[in-house]
Amino acid sequence: MSNHRTAYRSASYYFRLSSKESGMRSSFQPAVRWMGFVLVLLLLLLELNACSLLPNPRSTDSTDLLAALTFSSTNMMIDNGNDFVWKGVTLRLNNDYLLTIDLMPRGITSVSLAEFQDVQGQPFNPHSMTPHQLNIQAQAGFESKPGSFNW
Repeated sequence: MSNHRTAYRSASYYFRLSSKESGMRSSFQPAVRWMGFVLVLLLLLLELNACSLLPNPRSTDSTDLLAALTFSSTNMMIDNGNDFVWKGVTLRLNNDYLLTIDLMPRGITSVSLAEFQDVQGQPFNPHSMTPHQLNIQAQAGFESKPGSFNW
C-alpha cells in the first residue's frame, strides 16, 4: 500500500508541476507574440530605411529647379529659388511657344510674354492668349547637371 501512496503522491506532484508549467506557458505566450510582432515591425522598418538610402537614379541624372512664377498682363516673372545659376535655359510656354535664355541668375527675372515664339516665328500675344503651362529646362544646373521645372 505504501507503493500505492508513493505512486499517488508522485502523480499528484506531477500534476501540480504540470499545471504550474502550463500557467507559466500561458503567461509567456502573449509576451512571445508581442516580441515576435515587434521583431517583424523592426525588420520592416529596417528594410524601408535601407531602401530609402539607395541612390535615386533620377536624382543623379538631373536637378529639380525651384521656381516661383508671377504674371502681369505682358510679363512673366520667374524667381530662381535655387542657390545656383541656371545655364542654357529653354522656356516652353503653353507647349508651343519657346524662349531661350543663356543664364538665369538667382532671384527674379522678368521676361516679356511677347518674346516667346512658336515654330513659325509668331510671337505669343498676351492680349489674346493666356499662359496656362510652362516648362523650364536648364542644360546645366547644380554640379552642371540638367534640370527641369513644370507648371
